Amino acid sequence: MIICGGENLMDVIEMPGQTGARRFEAHAGGSPFNCSRALGRMGAAVGYLGTLSTDSFGQQLLAALEGCAVDHLGQRSDAPTSLAMVTLQQGQPDYRFYRTDTADRRVTHDDLSKTLQSLPQAQALHLGSIALINGPDADAWALLFENAFAAGLVTSLDPNIRPLLADGHAQTYRDRLLRMSAAARLIKLSDEDAAWWFPGLTPEAALKTLNNIAPQAVVILTQGADPVLCQWRGGAFEQPLSPVSELADTVGAGDTLMAGVLAGLDRIGALTPEAVMSADAGTLRRVIADAARAAAITCTRPGCDPPFAHEIWT
Repeated sequence: MIICGGENLMDVIEMPGQTGARRFEAHAGGSPFNCSRALGRMGAAVGYLGTLSTDSFGQQLLAALEGCAVDHLGQRSDAPTSLAMVTLQQGQPDYRFYRTDTADRRVTHDDLSKTLQSLPQAQALHLGSIALINGPDADAWALLFENAFAAGLVTSLDPNIRPLLADGHAQTYRDRLLRMSAAARLIKLSDEDAAWWFPGLTPEAALKTLNNIAPQAVVILTQGADPVLCQWRGGAFEQPLSPVSELADTVGAGDTLMAGVLAGLDRIGALTPEAVMSADAGTLRRVIADAARAAAITCTRPGCDPPFAHEIWT
């Protein structure tokens, strides 16, 4: 089983429309939450570890998990659901977050650890995004990640950095990400993540820096429409992206790509620390190419609406 942990929220997304009043739609979201749903649709055994609200949005989030065959492994809380207001500029999302005293932040390391330890079938732990920025919840997730690495799970990290939230906690957030990177087997980041995390470095230099920090990890860096960069102790390569037939938006594309990598490794029996570290270029190319195809499909659909296994692997 692949475990995804971190924030869940409702993406309240501006929709294209006629002149007049602006129109918004609410979609289930949150980077690790999206990743868990994408994994479920891709046929992986997956659980989402995070607290859901008991409010109407929380019920919608739970239904979204269940609809993708994802087990909810976390708690429920009377606190409200987090919100992200998403406006679009030429298909690119601009986010504004509301996460003060919300349900997804009500986690403790003891509860998270007990749940993970109760799952002997767990193979991998994937964490990332705004749940790691600040506060006791961020510390709890980071410690869980480090302990999972020590326990022999495949640890997967996608920082998915949101500068609007991260700038106020820049140093502690960077330090936390660096500690987690040292305990990661897979790291996925974008060129925008790299620019914030390693200011002044090119994407290639940021990739090399991460490989020095995490020599046991496969590091994958996306660059918008440009080729994906992959570097690990076995080598490095560029993988062109799949074309997007008709762009709706890019919401959830990175989360889908991350899910595609995890699911792809799982499909070929390579979701173990040893297999990830020893993977050859051909294997990683195939896995990333399939994951990029999945992300391209997501880009043709409004919100995060990941593809199913039969749409990726024929």
